[in-house]
Amino acid sequence: MLKQILLVAIILNLGVSAYKKKSLIHNHDKVIVSNDDFIGCPVNNDFYYNGTINSPLYPYNYPPNDKCYYYISAEPGKVLKISFSHFDLESCCDFITIYDGPTVVSKKLVQIGGPGSNVTSAGTYYTTTRNAVVTFESNPTIQKSGFSMQYQSVNTVAPCNRDIFLIVNGLANVGSQANYQKEINFIANQLTPTWNVGLDKVRVMLNLQTDIDYAIVWSADDVPSNANVTQEVLNMLEYVPDVTTDNNMDLECLFRYAFDGLDDSKEFDERYGIEKVVIIFVAANANNDQDYNESFEFAHKIRTEQDAKVIVVGMGSGLDQTRLSKLAYASGYAFFSTSYDNLSSLIPKINNAICSGLSSQCGP
Repeated sequence: MLKQILLVAIILNLGVSAYKKKSLIHNHDKVIVSNDDFIGCPVNNDFYYNGTINSPLYPYNYPPNDKCYYYISAEPGKVLKISFSHFDLESCCDFITIYDGPTVVSKKLVQIGGPGSNVTSAGTYYTTTRNAVVTFESNPTIQKSGFSMQYQSVNTVAPCNRDIFLIVNGLANVGSQANYQKEINFIANQLTPTWNVGLDKVRVMLNLQTDIDYAIVWSADDVPSNANVTQEVLNMLEYVPDVTTDNNMDLECLFRYAFDGLDDSKEFDERYGIEKVVIIFVAANANNDQDYNESFEFAHKIRTEQDAKVIVVGMGSGLDQTRLSKLAYASGYAFFSTSYDNLSSLIPKINNAICSGLSSQCGP
């Protein structure tokens, strides 16, 4: 009798809906918990950025036959670090599952305990996307004190977790083969080596623009590592042995192919919740107002329809920096070097822009 009184007091003090059943309602891909089924699970099960999630009735024993869903989102542009300051489950039968994505059909990151799992103790886990779903299940027998789980918004790679689309300029307006070689060397041996390239790290896609209506594209699967990116970019010298022989060029094609590449989900294969960045290497001003206006329109569509940031890298002298800067995502996302020899000086600025959020001044 005394134990029953103590249990009622504990439940009242914790302020949870203990022994009040809650039913599971499936709404698209998300499981929403209503007020007539599982014990101690949060009614509001969306969690953001940084915090702690505890098992039902924690620090007291969790109930039998329980199942809770926790939907966690990192800060925009970051991924999640999940760790445990306390973990005490019946390892054979009670378990936690972490899904790397926004739903329970996302890739399973880990199952700790329970049937079919060889992981019985909790560690530290990192998602590859902005979102995670964590589920907790208990069986009818043997309840323990449960868990206390911490989640944080973090970047796990340099400069930050992003999907990056590089639009490499192989058009005649680069001016000379020497300039083209310097552009290629900058991308292959100076800029991209500062990134941790990988399909679950900094994911890179390449576009070599060789004509107004022709480009060569490498998907993220084609360049899954730093070594692959470096090699394929250096190979671009073979595709354009003399950049001055191609005079069919304009500014609009660089932005059009950037938009088309992002629009082709099969080619780009972006990750859910990971920010997309397009870096466009520009070597000349627009041919005329029509060329500029069409470039502006595609820059706008990249931002509004593809939800991607455009970074403009201007190379060489004579560029209208004010006008070209308006094609970038916002103020502070366009960078210029009047000499191809000094492109490396732009690396800190480019990497900062890759990781920065939207500035107060809107772009196109």
